[in-house]
Amino acid sequence: MEPVIVSLVSFNSRKHIERCLQAVFSQTYPVEVYLADNASADGTADFVAQNYPRVKLIPSSANLGYTGGHNLVIRETHASYVLILNPDAYLTSTFLEQLIGTMEKHPQVGIAGGKLYSLRNGSSGDESQKIIDMTWLDIEKKRRQVCYAQFLQDREQNGVPRFVFAIDGAAMLLRRGMLEDVQIEGEYFDEDFFAGKEDLDISWRAQLCGWKCLYVPSAIGHHLRTFTSKDRRSEIPGSLKINSVRNRYLLMLKNDLAKHFLRHLPHIATYDLKILAYLLLHERSSLKGYTEALRLVPKAIKKRRVIMGRKRVDDAYILQWFR
Repeated sequence: MEPVIVSLVSFNSRKHIERCLQAVFSQTYPVEVYLADNASADGTADFVAQNYPRVKLIPSSANLGYTGGHNLVIRETHASYVLILNPDAYLTSTFLEQLIGTMEKHPQVGIAGGKLYSLRNGSSGDESQKIIDMTWLDIEKKRRQVCYAQFLQDREQNGVPRFVFAIDGAAMLLRRGMLEDVQIEGEYFDEDFFAGKEDLDISWRAQLCGWKCLYVPSAIGHHLRTFTSKDRRSEIPGSLKINSVRNRYLLMLKNDLAKHFLRHLPHIATYDLKILAYLLLHERSSLKGYTEALRLVPKAIKKRRVIMGRKRVDDAYILQWFR
């Protein structure tokens, strides 16, 4: 049985990495684990090297971000499946078995994910809480991503596998065939995104290229999400807020179909005006996201030409996903 590549990217992740690796090595499906360390200053790489010799460590002298780190691992490996996993996500032992078993029945599925429970207000052993952190990602007409069912108590809703628009990057299983089909000049995740919305980007790109995203509720995990939509923006690092602004426009520049963009322009424009007004009044430091997006327009347009040249689905298929 071919092992699944587990790709972890760490940046000062020492407090989470041990629990994460224990869960990974408890999987009922064979794994081969890689850790790309983004110049952590908290001893993450040394701890892993000393205590988990089975982990193939790829140290970087610079922070390459979520995208660059995972791309290092994907380029280094050749297995049929790659699990993209956050160090603060902890999987139940059958997580991979459930995902792969379902994906093998659906060869058109390029990306799959399971149900993650939140650890923000409880522990993984506290079954009375069972608050959902993530099931899948939806996209609204105004082009805002939505973490479906986040913060809701799990009552076994959405209990059967279903096709969805996108899978969250905290724990997403990628088929190698899909990765090679959607990569652009050797980049699987778009490294211009650095961190933030890259999971939505690769899912959208995969959908355009004819691959499907699948939610498998029997694949269970837990996630200690650092930031959510309920958190105060003042608590979020400035770099992440800038990334969020920039990557919103890169997403649309690369993946949006012109007819869909025009159809939903009133929703998009209204939302963008609200974003701009908020930044001008309360968060001027994040205006840098606009200048960064403008700087990357030529690269995004070049990537768009590649993506649209590979488009294999009709426009109506994509239109159905906008909520």
